[in-house]
Amino acid sequence: MISANMRTYDYFTFGAENEYGQPQLSKEPVGQIKMSIELSSQEVQDNILYKGATYIGLTHFPIDDTFVVSYGNEKLKVLYVNTKGRYKQAYMARYGD
Repeated sequence: MISANMRTYDYFTFGAENEYGQPQLSKEPVGQIKMSIELSSQEVQDNILYKGATYIGLTHFPIDDTFVVSYGNEKLKVLYVNTKGRYKQAYMARYGD
């Protein structure tokens, strides 16, 4: 059933550093990821760093916290990835420039 909800989304990554030494988001999409994304009814409570995670995604793609997924008119920053299980579970929050 999860495979029926899978869609292809463009993604960006943080990579090269800017003049202040901070990782900078790529200007163009780096590639595409097949993922099922849903609005979560509960925020992650285990760690304050992931408190803003309001979306959850499932994928087989090797994903980490440097990814920003283009979801319609929004961009979602991956905050935390749970790799236990058959799918990788990504907790994401809205990302604004």
